[in-house]
Amino acid sequence: MSVFGKLAAGASVAILSSLLSLLGGGVSTALEAASNTQGTDPLSPVTDAMAPVSWGVAAAQGKGSQSDDVWRSEVLNLLGIGMAVGDVTGSGGKNLVIIDPSTVYLYAFAEKQLRLLAQYAPAALELKSVDVVQTSKKGPCRIYVTAQNRAAITSFVLEFRRDRLTPVIDSFPYYLREILYPTRGPLLLGQQRGLNVIYHGPIYRLEDKGNELVVRERFGVPLKIPIFGFAIGDFRGDRKPLIAVYDREDKLRIYSPDGKRLYRSTEYYGGSDVVLRMTGLEDKVDSRIRPLGDENEEREFMRPRIMALDLQRNGVYQILAISHSSKTGRFLSRTKMLEEGMVIGLEWNGDALEQRWKTPKIQGMITDFAVDEFPGLSGRRLITLERQKTDWLSFLSSRSQVRAYNLDMVMQGRVSERAE
Repeated sequence: MSVFGKLAAGASVAILSSLLSLLGGGVSTALEAASNTQGTDPLSPVTDAMAPVSWGVAAAQGKGSQSDDVWRSEVLNLLGIGMAVGDVTGSGGKNLVIIDPSTVYLYAFAEKQLRLLAQYAPAALELKSVDVVQTSKKGPCRIYVTAQNRAAITSFVLEFRRDRLTPVIDSFPYYLREILYPTRGPLLLGQQRGLNVIYHGPIYRLEDKGNELVVRERFGVPLKIPIFGFAIGDFRGDRKPLIAVYDREDKLRIYSPDGKRLYRSTEYYGGSDVVLRMTGLEDKVDSRIRPLGDENEEREFMRPRIMALDLQRNGVYQILAISHSSKTGRFLSRTKMLEEGMVIGLEWNGDALEQRWKTPKIQGMITDFAVDEFPGLSGRRLITLERQKTDWLSFLSSRSQVRAYNLDMVMQGRVSERAE
């Protein structure tokens, strides 16, 4: 068995307290106002108001550009916190799945347009993360959503059936995440929450059996690494896997498979305002700043997506990480207001991380990203989900946008620093 084989065997958006006091309402009120749900039916059909969203590099007047380096959607009136790409409809094309704190949105992408196909809004759940995974060799992908009901983990799985998003598995008590594994491709993982800790026990590989998720063997990463915010790759090209992970202070760490820490960055990476909770929304949360690793923490900011990919096809995996600056600083436990988002490509030289490329900096924050191909757009695409407004007063009117960079052009430094 290879080294990689041995390794495999072996939330809602944080509502700023100061803003809530101005609003005079609770978090649930803010989430309701922030979400762009349509009616009370969780399977509500697409209405005439949900017009196709055209793609293109929008000029000041909103018209498209002929440039193929960067394509972007028009503004989406939702508070995007997660995104994934895959063939959910079974048409052979590409679908984009976006979540806000309460709703799953399914888009078709064709002829340089996003068209809303369906949405699903489960009652009384806060959505945290989304992944799209093809768990069988034939057939469409499924949508895997991590969600919380008050403090309980109540994740669910959706399929696209008869023009609707239909739940096929619900109330699954594990966090869910897909990871791209170097020798095995995409794997679906799960981890439980403890009675007094956000993450409890090891990460497990999950198997989708159709109408249930079955917990299989332990996934071989150290217990100190949670399910969100880590990636595995051969960072030196020597067939020895290493692990890259965001820590709770938004620093990037490199670990060996046995749990030895090899590196911790001085720069900040990651960053999210999605909160995982130990208590219900209405319960008072201790606002003390706790040190890294304090197991009594009642809430924790979620760690966003990170990837390890062999982008140059030379056996050396690069780390794709999100980077932000922060308006509030990194040590305020109840608020996190991030801006100037970008995705950075990093390489491990054996002692430290070296930046190889980066996307143009945007004004707002990047909440998720994917690497895939889209019909009608040339080359591999680095697809980002962006939130345009992150200041306190515009929080509830926040808008989102999807951008698709020509990844090869970005890696060559041929995409302008101006992202507009």
